Amino acid sequence: MKHNKIAFLINPEAGTVASRKQATELIHYLQKNNPKALYKTRSSEEVSEITADLAKHNFEAVFGCGGDGTLNLISKQLLGTDTALAMIPLGSGNGFARHHSIPLKWNKALEIIENPQISKRDTGTINGIHFLNIAGIGFAAKISHAFKGTKRRGLRGYTTTVVRNLRMEPFEAVVSNENSIWQGETWMVDFCNGSQWGNNFRVESGARDDDGTLNAVIFKKMSPVKIPSLGFRFASNTVSKSPDIYRISGASFVMEFEGRKPMHVDGEAIGFVSKLAEVHVIPKSLNIWTF
Repeated sequence: MKHNKIAFLINPEAGTVASRKQATELIHYLQKNNPKALYKTRSSEEVSEITADLAKHNFEAVFGCGGDGTLNLISKQLLGTDTALAMIPLGSGNGFARHHSIPLKWNKALEIIENPQISKRDTGTINGIHFLNIAGIGFAAKISHAFKGTKRRGLRGYTTTVVRNLRMEPFEAVVSNENSIWQGETWMVDFCNGSQWGNNFRVESGARDDDGTLNAVIFKKMSPVKIPSLGFRFASNTVSKSPDIYRISGASFVMEFEGRKPMHVDGEAIGFVSKLAEVHVIPKSLNIWTF
């Protein structure tokens, strides 16, 4: 390993059976080759504390060895610092790592150390809460809440959770920004910095995290008979052609609605929000390593 001040944060018990196997292999490799760089974590608080300390001591990069939730925790502590976020995808969906074409095998992802491309990337906030990839309100957030309580991880577990929770009443909402306004019935709205939820299910294939904008993707009320075709569009990366989706791009958004709705950030359920969501991009706020 060429770089001396790098660290690897790994929760060996997180993710799918396959990702835990990869985590074990990576841990054995690091214990043999660079044991001082290895940090085993057991909680989100521990991830945040360790990352903040590494940034304080001017580490070159911190590898998030996990999924989007892990990357969210690490990146929050690296905002505005010189320490870069690097990725080894060991999560259930790995949306942000896939967005950046990071290999899904730990040994291939580790090759980035040989010649990392360092660049500044955007992040976002929703009601003041940091997100790296995608944040949203409505059905996707409902699934995040349900998925959190299941034992089966990965694509199969996520698909099962979706099927069991298909019923969600559409709700009236207004989504607006400096460029546009949309009003109508929706069953979810996602604000995209990255392009996909994970497992190559792309919400906004044209999303970039270096252009100073976010993309609001509004899923309009639709007949239940259209849901299978929408699922096919996700799987075939043609969802952008769906007439049941409306998009707005910009640096900030306001979303207004009645009552309380579930909310997620980077696929993690974070509770419910009432009546209003304010979303902002934070341009060039995070250094990341890519190939």
